[in-house]
Amino acid sequence: MTSDDDDFRIGVPGLGRAAVAPALSPPPAVRQEADAAAPELRPGETELGRPPQVPSDLAPLSTHDLAALKLLDDEQAARDIAEAELLLASDPTGLGWLGWFGSPLAFAFMLGMTGVIGIFLFNQTASLLQALAAQPEWAQYVGYSGLGLFGACVLYSFVRLMVLYVRLRENRQLRVKGIKELSNRTRLRWLAAAKSTEARNQIEMYLRTYPIDSEKDRRALAKLGITDEAIARLKAVRLELLDHDRFATTEQWFARFRDAFQSVIDEAADARTKYWASRIWVVTAVAPNTVIDSGATLFYTFSMLSDLCQLYNLRAGRAGTAVLMGRTFFNAYLAGQGTEWEKLAEDQYDQLFNEAMNAVGVGVSANVVGKIVGKVGAKVTTGYLNRVLLIRLGRYATRLLRPVTKD
Repeated sequence: MTSDDDDFRIGVPGLGRAAVAPALSPPPAVRQEADAAAPELRPGETELGRPPQVPSDLAPLSTHDLAALKLLDDEQAARDIAEAELLLASDPTGLGWLGWFGSPLAFAFMLGMTGVIGIFLFNQTASLLQALAAQPEWAQYVGYSGLGLFGACVLYSFVRLMVLYVRLRENRQLRVKGIKELSNRTRLRWLAAAKSTEARNQIEMYLRTYPIDSEKDRRALAKLGITDEAIARLKAVRLELLDHDRFATTEQWFARFRDAFQSVIDEAADARTKYWASRIWVVTAVAPNTVIDSGATLFYTFSMLSDLCQLYNLRAGRAGTAVLMGRTFFNAYLAGQGTEWEKLAEDQYDQLFNEAMNAVGVGVSANVVGKIVGKVGAKVTTGYLNRVLLIRLGRYATRLLRPVTKD
């Protein structure tokens, strides 16, 4: 028995169903004409005949836009690096507020003071030679020999300082406070990490090159006040600092370097400054001539600066060096002008002594003693003034030579 479905044949009607015509495929020529008549769509168009509505902000970037964005990124990165350099680099010279004029002004000051001290020493030396020419022949030989020996000592101290300056590496002082400020800024944290690593590598190189390994280096440091115990402590701290896994943060590493390694050098530098200051006090107090005062000031200042550079194994920068030399020549000039101050101080001491003696009832016999006390007091006062100036210069040089500063 069959159903209507079984009789589903082409062209045969069934119950409730019309005859279905067969579906014939068009000829090949007709298909080609239909395909050719179909419209071609351009990129971004649809069959609706209208391109999609895309906001201009979301449109693809052109080559010009990409180049402009790269230029903006480079400029921002340059500003970030400049800001980081200002935060990390210290300015121990005290000329930071002068900007780009700091170094030229420092060199101008140095040249000016060199000319002043040169003219002063020339005039005083000419006067001293004229005074020696009026002395007996044996006194002339002694005076000329002493003056030549004194000049050779001053020249030796200057040449020694210049040789050390040529050999030593320039100090690039780091600010620990600047690293902390840089790391607190979200926009510059990536740069803070890079700069901290660079600064740490710089101090690690300083630790590796610091001369404490050979016997010759230890003897040289011993002459500058660093004992064998201090050298052993420096070696232990150096091994500790070169261990990268010992410290959790860079700030702890810098604090350890400053408190355990650099502090030992700071103590020796302060002791060396006072050593030379005590000697300039004695020599300028008993010196009979202004040339001796100025020459002794130059000798002791050059010797002190050489010792400080050798202790830190660094030299100051260009502006710092100019300021140091300018202040050195200025101190030498002030030491040569001490004769005028001595007269004023001598009169004041003499007057004070006489008033004190009259107050206790001592009469005219105290006048001679007052003259002696006034002269000795004036010499001691000028010598002490030279000592204060040398200590101030030594502390300024120490601030220039420190590898790391907290502020």
